[in-house]
Amino acid sequence: MIIRRLKPAEADQSIRMSEFAFQYQMTDEERRSRLTDMNPEDTWIAEEDGEILSKVTVLPLHAHLYGLPVPVGGVSGVATWPEHRRKGIVALMLKHALEDMKERGQLLSMLYPFSVPFYRRFGYELFADQETLTLSREQLPLREEHDGHCTRIERDAEILDPIYRVWAEKYNGSLSRSPEWWRKSVFKRKPGSITVYYRHGKARGYIIYEVKERKMHIEELIWLDADARKGLFTFIRNHDSMAETFSIKTGAHDIFAFLLPDPKVKREVTSYFMARIVDCPMLLSLVPFQLQENENIIIHLKDTLCPWNEGTYIIAAASGPPSRVKFFRSDFEDDKISRQLPKRGLEMDINMLTAIIMGAQTPIRLWEEEKITGDEEAAWILEQSLPKRLPFIYDFF
Repeated sequence: MIIRRLKPAEADQSIRMSEFAFQYQMTDEERRSRLTDMNPEDTWIAEEDGEILSKVTVLPLHAHLYGLPVPVGGVSGVATWPEHRRKGIVALMLKHALEDMKERGQLLSMLYPFSVPFYRRFGYELFADQETLTLSREQLPLREEHDGHCTRIERDAEILDPIYRVWAEKYNGSLSRSPEWWRKSVFKRKPGSITVYYRHGKARGYIIYEVKERKMHIEELIWLDADARKGLFTFIRNHDSMAETFSIKTGAHDIFAFLLPDPKVKREVTSYFMARIVDCPMLLSLVPFQLQENENIIIHLKDTLCPWNEGTYIIAAASGPPSRVKFFRSDFEDDKISRQLPKRGLEMDINMLTAIIMGAQTPIRLWEEEKITGDEEAAWILEQSLPKRLPFIYDFF
C-alpha cells in the first residue's frame, strides 16, 4: 500500500467515494461545481494494486488564536470503502497527513468529527460547541432605537469580510476567511438572504438568513457594537408577520439569550469542532502568556503520534510578548541536561494541552478531574497566564 496525492483524473472518483461514505448524492451541476472548486493536491489517498482504498483531504486554512491568524490544516472528507475499513488505514493516513502539516508550517489541525472518541485517539480534542436557539414569535427581541439602518445586499465578501474579521479575532478557532473561502464555502453552504447594518456609511454588522415555510433560520448573526445589535434585533423582529418560529445559530452559552426579554427559550447545544496542536514548540511561542518576572510554566507533554512535540517545555516571562519557550525533547541525547530538567510542573497529553490553549477547558478544572497531574500552584499559574478568549467557529468543512 502506498500513500500519495490524488491525481486530477481521480477527482470524480474521490467525490463518489464521499457520496457513498457520507450518504448523499450530488446533481450533475453540483458535481461539476465541486470538480471546479476542488484542488486534488489537497487530498491524500491510500492505494493498493491500482485501487483507491481510502482518502483524507487537508485544506490549507488559517484560524484565529489570541488574535493572530495561525496556519491550520483543515481535515475533511475522511472516507474508506467498507471492505477496507478497520485495517488501520486511516490511522496511517492521519499520521502521514500530520507529518506533512508540520512540514508545511501548519501549527494546528481542525476537523468536524464523525466520532469524537475515534479522533481523540489521534490527539484531537473538542474545542467548540454550537448552540441553536429557537424562539417563538412572542420571544423575539424588542424593537430598540438605533442610529443606523439595515440594507439587503448581494453576496459580497468585500462588504462582509471586514465585519467578520473584527468579530472573528475575538474568538479562538474562528477561520480567517479568504475571498475564495467566502465564495466556495460560506456562500454555497448558507443559502438565503444577507442584510448589513450600516451606521454613518460604515458596515457594523450583518445577518445571513432564510425565511421559508413560516420559519426564519439565521445562519450567521454578527454585530460589532450595541447599536448594531439593536438594529439587527429590530430587523429580526420585523419578520414577526412572516414567521412563527426563529432559529439562530450561535456559540454555546453566548450572550444572545441573555439579551432577550424572555431568555427562557429552547436551547440545543451540540459538540461541534475538534482541534489538535501539530507543532507545539512553534505554537506555544505565539501564545501571549501573561507571566510575572519570576514566574514560569513547566509542562511535561506526551504525544505518541507526533513525537516531535513530546518532551518538557519551560515557559518564562519575557520583556514583551510572546513569552520565551524552551523545549527539550524526550529523546534529547544530552543526558546531563536531561537530568537537570525540573521534575515539578504539569504532566499532560496533547489532547489536554490543545483544550487548554484553545480556551475550551481551564487548567485548574482539568487538574481537579485528574486529566492533568502535577502541582496545583502550577495549574493556577497556567490558568491565570492565558488571556481569556472564547472558542467558536461558524464554518464547516
